[in-house]
Amino acid sequence: MPRASTIALWQAGTLRYGRWSLCALVGWLLVGALGIAVRERWAGPIGLVVLRDHGASDTAVAMLLSTVPALISLLVVPVIGMHSDRSRSRWGRRRPYLMVSAPLAAIAMLCVALAPQLAGATHGMLGGFSPGLRRLDLAYFCLFWTLFDAAAMTTIALFAGLVADVVPFGLAGRFYASVRVVGLGVAIGFNLTLFTLSQAWMAEILVAIAFIFGLTIPLMCLMVREGVYPPPPPAAHARMAQGGLALARTQLRHCCAQRRYLWAFGAFMLAAVTFIPFNTFSLHYALDLGLSKAQLGELTATAYAVSIASAFVIGHLVDRRGAVRVATAMMTLYFAIALAGWLLVDGAASFRWFYVAHVICSGAYFTAAAAMPLALFPRDEFVRYNASKDILVAFANILVGSCIGPLLDHSGHDYRLTLGSAALFSLLALACLGKLLALHPAPAPLAHAARHHA
Repeated sequence: MPRASTIALWQAGTLRYGRWSLCALVGWLLVGALGIAVRERWAGPIGLVVLRDHGASDTAVAMLLSTVPALISLLVVPVIGMHSDRSRSRWGRRRPYLMVSAPLAAIAMLCVALAPQLAGATHGMLGGFSPGLRRLDLAYFCLFWTLFDAAAMTTIALFAGLVADVVPFGLAGRFYASVRVVGLGVAIGFNLTLFTLSQAWMAEILVAIAFIFGLTIPLMCLMVREGVYPPPPPAAHARMAQGGLALARTQLRHCCAQRRYLWAFGAFMLAAVTFIPFNTFSLHYALDLGLSKAQLGELTATAYAVSIASAFVIGHLVDRRGAVRVATAMMTLYFAIALAGWLLVDGAASFRWFYVAHVICSGAYFTAAAAMPLALFPRDEFVRYNASKDILVAFANILVGSCIGPLLDHSGHDYRLTLGSAALFSLLALACLGKLLALHPAPAPLAHAARHHA
């Protein structure tokens, strides 16, 4: 008779997995995570390089890379999320939308790569009425970059919903640790090789982002199956007819009706604005202090290597001790690091130490917090609640992004202010996380709530 461990099953909704089927599921989900990692780890730095080459102000950088994506998230994700939660098809409720959003993002990124050629053609066509080749190039870049962000952020939201539907809850921490390792591996390769070549190989890198993002997500969808979902509530159909802003208001009223979700939303909002200002302007900060892009890439790769080594430890702790508890510990450590950076960073040497500590600790927080929505939000309407969280995070990003750029411009580009804001917002985030700890005590030591033995 076979041993019990060989016939153990994991369950997620109506889906059941043995060992090999679970490995196959994780493997194909990580293929999709690879495409998302390329978008997050390659596209952001490339966007900064393009904007800096065009002489964009800090306000323009903050608007395009922080505020505009937040507005897109506010207008697009709630609508797609609601339709996805209510969708019932032979392909499931996430995959049909993913099969559309990822190729659209790839097409938009290909247009970003072709922006100089489009600008040249438009400049020649307009003749004396042209605003200038440089302005046209920047305008095309901003237009197609915004379209890419809209499709990519929709894809990321749907991917999170797919993970919530198919991954057993007791394995969420270790799964997101695997996602983190994939992302860090992509980032290390980029920072050690392509980052220093970004200006010479700009178009080739953008084309590579388009093809990787546009192919890995559909391939994942073809190989991952979804379960059977219960029918949606009848009242949902009236809400689906609403527009983006009306639907966002409806969702927020529904999801904020319970006080425990307010603390969760507050924690996500404050954590997001903790890291965004420094992450957005870290390249500018480093270059102003005299570090080269090659040196910054080496520092980033070193910090990512440490993060890879610690990712599965953090994922294991999340599954054993709970995502909220581990995320709180990481945010406490980050508050100390941000406060020390604000007070002590005064040159290239001290920046190096802070930068490495920032990347390691913020990465540890993201690894722990990745499983928090699965622990806090109901599975049957996961994207709805997660989209509500994204709406509020978008408001926070819009507010901070709209303030930090002009503040840095008026301060003479004093990028230490990004460290001061990190210390302040991390302290406020800790207050919300502490309240969540009181509402969501640590799980039992065994992380096998979703594991069944035949």
